[in-house]
Amino acid sequence: MKLHPNAKLVPAARRLLVDRVRLERWSVKDAATSVGVSRRTAYKWLKRFEEEGEAGLCDRSSRPRRIARRVTALRPLREAGNG
Repeated sequence: MKLHPNAKLVPAARRLLVDRVRLERWSVKDAATSVGVSRRTAYKWLKRFEEEGEAGLCDRSSRPRRIARRVTALRPLREAGNG
């Protein structure tokens, strides 16, 4: 699996964070500090795990799911005879 180059956590560390909070009853703040991320990031991984299970801890694509305004065909800027 190719990891995102700026990812602070690998999936194994994300799982460790989840286990510390859910199984070992660590506070989110302490678990986040132990793996070197913010509480906000910790809550993000906990939510993904709650919603998707183990698959939620994997990296996701940062590619947009859709393009709001796609050009369907290239049109010439000036039509012949107009300039």
